[in-house]
Amino acid sequence: MEVRAAEGERSTHVFERWEAGLSEAYVPLAVSPGGEGEFSGWITLGKYKDCELSTLGASRQQVRRTKSLISRTDIELLHTTIQMSGRGWLHQDGRVAEVGPGEMVFYDSTRPYHWEFEGDWEMASVQVTPTRLRDRAGITAGDIPTATTVAPGSPAGLVAGYLRDLAVLQNTSPEQAAVLAGSAVDLLASAISLTAGRSVTGEAAETLTRRRVMEFMRRHCTDSGLTVDGIAAGCGVSRRTLYRLLDQFEDGPATLLRRMRIELACGLLTARKDLPVVAVAHASGFATERQFYRAFRIETGMTPAAYRSTARLVG
Repeated sequence: MEVRAAEGERSTHVFERWEAGLSEAYVPLAVSPGGEGEFSGWITLGKYKDCELSTLGASRQQVRRTKSLISRTDIELLHTTIQMSGRGWLHQDGRVAEVGPGEMVFYDSTRPYHWEFEGDWEMASVQVTPTRLRDRAGITAGDIPTATTVAPGSPAGLVAGYLRDLAVLQNTSPEQAAVLAGSAVDLLASAISLTAGRSVTGEAAETLTRRRVMEFMRRHCTDSGLTVDGIAAGCGVSRRTLYRLLDQFEDGPATLLRRMRIELACGLLTARKDLPVVAVAHASGFATERQFYRAFRIETGMTPAAYRSTARLVG
C-alpha cells in the first residue's frame, strides 16, 4: 500500500487513507499530522504461519493506540519494530523509548501506546500473537520489556539485524523469506529474554549463537589473516562448536568465509569498475590474487574480469 497526496487533495483526506491503511494492516490506530507539508506513506506486508513481517515508512506524524480503539477489537499482538531510518519516540507503560536507526523496541497492542515521529522515517516490523510466544517459548505478557530500546550492538541487537533483513528480504524474495520466517519467533523470544535480563537456553540459544558467529565473520571477513581459530576465539566458542553451528556449509566456516568475501568482491567489481582486480582481492580479504581467482571461480564459475564485463553489459 502506498499513500500520497493527489493533486488538489486535502491533507485530512490523505491522513484518513493512511490511518485506514495502518489500521487494516495492524490494529485500529489514530494518526495525526506532525506538521505542515506534503505527506506520503507506504506499507509492504507479508503473513506467515507464525508471524507477520512488514516494512513501512512515512512522513512526520503521531500514531496512537487508545483505550477506545483497543475496545473495538479482540486482536492481541506483540509488535517488534526495528528502525531503518529516521527517529521515533515510543510511549507505553509509563516509559519512553527513543529509537534510532538499527535500534529495536517491543510494544503490546492490548495496552495504550503512541509513537511520535518528527521527520521522515522507515522501519521493519514483526507481529506475533502472545499465544504463539507462550506456546513456543513460555513467554507471557508480563515478561516483555515494552518501550525499552535495544541497541544494535547488544546480544539482543543481533536478532534485530536478522528480523530487519528478513522483513526486507520478503520485498524481493518472498519464497526465501517464508522459509526463514520459521525461526523468527524463536529468535524474537531470545531477544525478549535477553532484554529482560534472563538467560537463553536450548535451540534458541544455539540459533542466537549461530547468528552472532555469522555477524562476527561478516564484520571481519576483510581481514586476510582471519582463521577458523580466530573466529572461534572472537565468538567465545570452541572450534568443535563452531563447526557444528555451521555444519550446513561444506567445510564449515571456511566455506562461509569464502562466500562472504566473494559476495563483497562482486559488489566492488560492479560498483568500482576503476578498481584493479588485485585491489578488489585485497579489499575483500584475500591475501593473494591467486587465492582470489581460485575462490572466485569456485563460487561463480568465472573469472573476476569476466564477471565485471558481464555486469557492465547487464548494467
